[in-house]
Amino acid sequence: MNHRIYEEWLFAHLESEDELTPQEAAALQEHLQDCTACRQMAGAWQEVDQRLRAEPMLEPAPGFTSRWESRLEARRGSSQRLQILSALAFCLGGALVLVGALAAITWPVLRSPSVLLWVGVYRLLELFSYVETAQGFLSDLIRLAAGGVPVVWLVIVAGMLCELGVLWVVSFRLLTNPRRITK
Repeated sequence: MNHRIYEEWLFAHLESEDELTPQEAAALQEHLQDCTACRQMAGAWQEVDQRLRAEPMLEPAPGFTSRWESRLEARRGSSQRLQILSALAFCLGGALVLVGALAAITWPVLRSPSVLLWVGVYRLLELFSYVETAQGFLSDLIRLAAGGVPVVWLVIVAGMLCELGVLWVVSFRLLTNPRRITK
């Protein structure tokens, strides 16, 4: 016989009289008269319930809260130190891998300093070319925006960008500050 439904009804009935319908309560009482295992369980549960209600609620030892908070803070501190050390070790390992890769790539260039000098001059001229192109593009973009976009829209866009900046700063501040437990 499946006693699960009767066990659920039994615990619901013992915890609160209102949870069972009259038909369920009658079926439970009928089952308890027939089934000794469920009857023993009901008696044991009632005894446990009476003992729990009879015993007074224990108070924590003096200073329990302060000791618990100090242990919690110590655990958080050690956990945070472990995370920092792990992140530092990961970054140092990555940096070593990158330095090794850079050394392997630049080894032929380092053997011949004249090639390094010509590569540096070429990269510098390339950088000046990029800066000049970007300056021309930005000046054309500003001229186009100033002539074709009303000033009101420029002010609205600038205001929205400022609001997004403030929102980002506030979000960053809230996410990086730990929450403290207060008494």
